Amino acid sequence: MNKKVLLLIFQLACVAAYCQPKKIYLSPKAAGGANQSVFIDSLRFYPLEKSQSASLGTYNNLYVSEDYFILGNYTDKVLNFYSKQGKFVHRISYKNLGGDGYPKYDKNKQQISFFMRNKNYVLTQRDMIKVKADFANKKNKKYFKKYVIDLKDSSLTIQRTEVSNFDILDAYNLTGDYYCTYQIHVSKDYKDTLDYEVKIYQNEKLVKAYFPYNKQNEPRYLHSRGSAAITFESGKPDTFYITRPFTDTVYALSNDIVTPMYQVVLPMENGLPKSFFETRFKNTTERDNFERNNGWMLNQIYSMYEANRYTIVTIGFFSNYGVYLYDKKTSTSYNTSKIKADSTTYNLPLIGDFSGERVGSRFYRIVTAEQLKKVYELKDKSAPFPKELQDCFKDPKNPTPLIVEYTIKN
Repeated sequence: MNKKVLLLIFQLACVAAYCQPKKIYLSPKAAGGANQSVFIDSLRFYPLEKSQSASLGTYNNLYVSEDYFILGNYTDKVLNFYSKQGKFVHRISYKNLGGDGYPKYDKNKQQISFFMRNKNYVLTQRDMIKVKADFANKKNKKYFKKYVIDLKDSSLTIQRTEVSNFDILDAYNLTGDYYCTYQIHVSKDYKDTLDYEVKIYQNEKLVKAYFPYNKQNEPRYLHSRGSAAITFESGKPDTFYITRPFTDTVYALSNDIVTPMYQVVLPMENGLPKSFFETRFKNTTERDNFERNNGWMLNQIYSMYEANRYTIVTIGFFSNYGVYLYDKKTSTSYNTSKIKADSTTYNLPLIGDFSGERVGSRFYRIVTAEQLKKVYELKDKSAPFPKELQDCFKDPKNPTPLIVEYTIKN
């Protein structure tokens, strides 16, 4: 056989092998539990200074910026700023902004932003289709408002700022002036049929698009109440991961190339029937009934994090949700809701649903005063707390809230 032909066959075989995703075999209902000390390491403690100005709720969002721990109390619409040493710095209420503004942390710009509709205008679904199709038109900015908190400015004040084109598109900033859109929408109101689940822009110019679909009548997305591809950091330089609705594959985006990276292999009961992708639902009610009656069928993989030994996967089903920890060495899966705090980690509730924040390989979790009361009750008297943790219990009946930093064991 011709040497050039042999070389081509070899190259094609290498490409095919490279494109085969690694498989993670996961049975959500069979995933087990364990003590959290099996998985976590390198604990550090940051007691939060008490202040009459701070108002921590039962549930708080945590943002970890370059200079601050930022705790968001969504119920009271308040942001509490602490230094990286746990000192209280500032409190901001965003109640007066009104509307549907929700704090969004932009790591690249070091800003907290609030983007919302302008109440002076009422936009129908058809109006929004026109606005997003013509997102670069400056006239469209009047329909929205935007406020920011510049984290590089020590005054930490809310300032109104100009709405950008990519605010209107709700785009994700990949890096520099590259933005990625991910919202998927199907409507007969669109004039043309072709769209893409993931589109990448540089400034206002479309430079790449992936995963085409029919935006007038695509069966998967017709009458959906909200579908979106998700793009997030992979932890590898210049590489992002992409997950898609109703798809068991995690893709890697690197150097403008999208490659299947992982496939989460699920039991048959979690798989979607062929008809879901081929037969259109007649209306929203019919679709809602299908999803309600098939609560364990795959909706979407939401996130993935890889440590050397473990992979953490967040999966949404139509009526259920789970975070699973996969041991690559033993091919064993764990449901994090079954992973329990233990004395080795001072009975601190750290894993659970993996709520909190991750920066690189480090995880951050808020432990509230109420949770710390239980920790104190379970204290092993023969194993004293580290000083930073002990400092939370100067008044055991009213402990100081805490942020815990930890890593996943290798």
